[in-house]
Amino acid sequence: MQNIYLTPHFTLREMCESRLAEKHDIQNVPSEQETENLRRLCEGTLEPLREKLGLPVVITSGYRTKALNDIIAHSARKSQHMEGRAADFYIGQGPVSGSRCQVSGDLNHETGDSPMKLETPRQRLIRAFRLILHDPDIDFDQLILYPTFIHVSYVSREKNRRKITTANGHGTYCAVTREVALTII
Repeated sequence: MQNIYLTPHFTLREMCESRLAEKHDIQNVPSEQETENLRRLCEGTLEPLREKLGLPVVITSGYRTKALNDIIAHSARKSQHMEGRAADFYIGQGPVSGSRCQVSGDLNHETGDSPMKLETPRQRLIRAFRLILHDPDIDFDQLILYPTFIHVSYVSREKNRRKITTANGHGTYCAVTREVALTII
């Protein structure tokens, strides 16, 4: 698969990589329409989040063929991942500059750490979740906060439902209002 950039910081390859697909010899390659959907997801949600958060958005699951989706535990039979409309991610450490993969930022001269590096992975996740909810430039269809990652989907500005859900990671989901979601810490 070609490593083409969908947006300045997200590639088609990273949106399709899957260890599980490799293990089961599944060719996880999207169609032209699914690739275009991935581009819209990156443009409408992931790229603005990465730019405004100033931290790496690390994709753990993006596009999935039906064959790949079928072997993933707890995946929905009609998952938006299969249309190229969804991604799961966590927030990496260290602030990033405007250029690809370049780490930057002020360091604490006593410890050598960036101020943002002092956050736990969960704190970075909550900060990203809240930014998605607050920022009008970051749009989504469905947003699910899991204990260690975020699932987000994007259809189009006109059709996005802005549905917010929390998940405990053991199959229990709870739809929440924006107001309730903003109180999660």
